[in-house]
Amino acid sequence: MKNKEALLFGALAVVVAGVTIFNIYLNYNISNTTASKQIQVTNDSLKEENQELKKQLSEVRPSAQEQQKRDYLNTVKQFIDVSYHHKKDGFEDRKKIAKAIMDKELYAQFYPSEKFVYGDSYTSIPNDLQLYVQQYDGGQEEVEVIAEFTNHLVIKDENVDDQTQDIIKVSLRKEANKWVVYSIEDLKTEIMK
Repeated sequence: MKNKEALLFGALAVVVAGVTIFNIYLNYNISNTTASKQIQVTNDSLKEENQELKKQLSEVRPSAQEQQKRDYLNTVKQFIDVSYHHKKDGFEDRKKIAKAIMDKELYAQFYPSEKFVYGDSYTSIPNDLQLYVQQYDGGQEEVEVIAEFTNHLVIKDENVDDQTQDIIKVSLRKEANKWVVYSIEDLKTEIMK
């Protein structure tokens, strides 16, 4: 009888162990399936959100016309900085930028010498720049921008410390997919005190 009980107990233990292992296996598969489905749902949700954000971004991006306007306004800002900013420090860097944004004749007018000719005591720094643009319809190859700024001129050797209010008309044309300044016209220069 003891053998039967031991055999029955052993069989019962094997069945319980088998059922337990089978339950663990099923639980593992169900967990993986559930996790996989949850990941798939999260992934789909993120893809949908990404598409919505791309749509919003395309609505916010500037139009090609607005981008062109920004491009030529940035060129004018650079032009004012490299043309009216006179200081020995940074001369070579301003000269390189000027060569890239001006046509050859205008560049020769603003940079007639290889070296800074004004000396250490001469500085001229433009600030408070305001730009006024003509209407830009998109296909134009030439534009004009009115620039108004103050220019602080200091010549230490001559005791000069002046501020001027300058208004100029900057003419640009498109060359090789970039805007180049080809002409300027002084409209007004007034000494301020």
